Amino acid sequence: MTIQRERPGVTIEMIARAQERVLPKSGVVLVPYQAEWGEADAIVRMSGYEERIAETFGVVDVIELAAESGATILGYRMTNGNAVAASYSQPGAITITARYPGLVGNELKVSIADSTAEPGKKELVVKGPVSTEKFSFADADELVTKTEQSVYIRVKKEGTAAITDVAETNLANGVSGTEPLTSADFTRLFNAISGADFDTLYLPSDDPAVQAAAKQFMSDRRNLNKKMSTLVIGGPAADDTNMTKHTERSIAQNARYIVNCAIAGTHNNSNYYGSLQWAAWVAGMIAATPADQSLTAVVVPMKKAAKDWGHTEILQALSTGTLIATRDGDVYIIESAVNTLSTIGPGEREDYGKIRVSMTLDQIYNDIQTVGKKYKGKLDNNDIGGATFVGAVKAYMEVREEQGAIDAGWTFEDKKNGSGDRRGFKLSARPLDAIEYFDVEWEVL
Repeated sequence: MTIQRERPGVTIEMIARAQERVLPKSGVVLVPYQAEWGEADAIVRMSGYEERIAETFGVVDVIELAAESGATILGYRMTNGNAVAASYSQPGAITITARYPGLVGNELKVSIADSTAEPGKKELVVKGPVSTEKFSFADADELVTKTEQSVYIRVKKEGTAAITDVAETNLANGVSGTEPLTSADFTRLFNAISGADFDTLYLPSDDPAVQAAAKQFMSDRRNLNKKMSTLVIGGPAADDTNMTKHTERSIAQNARYIVNCAIAGTHNNSNYYGSLQWAAWVAGMIAATPADQSLTAVVVPMKKAAKDWGHTEILQALSTGTLIATRDGDVYIIESAVNTLSTIGPGEREDYGKIRVSMTLDQIYNDIQTVGKKYKGKLDNNDIGGATFVGAVKAYMEVREEQGAIDAGWTFEDKKNGSGDRRGFKLSARPLDAIEYFDVEWEVL
């Protein structure tokens, strides 16, 4: 292999990553949820409405809220490990089992009779919440193959006995897995998703201990796994009209990679959601917003807030890094796109407290690391290999500058400290925020 073959490839990869960052709806949000349907305790990618319907039937509010802005959903159905799939069996012939465990499987209806579409064959009819499926078959083997595409069920051949007709009957013996979640359940969640790639993570818990554990998980993920992303949290419904409770939650987090949602109220769909549910919408909005845009003044799809905040409460929220919605005429807007960083620590600056700046920092790091991993072991540890990587990253940064994500004057250089399989590089850049306050002096002449 020659190094020349890789040079155009790595540069093209970097430019492509940069261009993706300003495409609307290109981000990924991971949404853990509880439900009676869906693949249990596993990450499932849902890129659009049809995939969400197939996986959740569209009834999981936090999934739909997170998807409103167009972000790609990584769903993770959390269970207590005891969920069981409903089934129907003809001994010695077949067993029909719900595709997923949970109580929804008990609602599925199946029937078997002579096929009207293909004379000489039988037909399995499956009735579910969103559609009715029909599968004509000559024998169990054909039925097993055809139902691999079913939204609702899977069929297993149990023997050589003939499949008999059956009047419409429900699958049975499905068991729920939606007991109240414990801290141990969230520990299992964090272990399961630690290696996944996502821009934002929605946390479906208002327990302060779980939120503290989530903060530690995100910190470890950033420092140890080198995966940068943003956590979005909310609070108990009973506290949603109490700004002091919201701000206490922000102060407890105090991190640029954590956003505390204090939005609560009636959605435009007429459903009321507390801040814990609205946090899923915020997580989706952050993931879907192009990197050259701010979330400040974004319209929130809300008819009526649980409480319209007063001026003092708004200042209290802004000073502690609490994300709120305020009324602006006939609509509600995000007052200021802030994260929970309010006390600046070593290596931090005041502008790190803005979501756009923080996301830009994370995106640039993630993009460089992602492409670097792809070309790991393919660039020689010499000046040619270093120059190849530097050239590619510079092409990427030029695009980010053109987008308005970073200011001019950035640098990326090879430290020329290569030894064995390790080499250092240094990036210096200033992310740009949006103008939020317009101070106009009016002199009357």
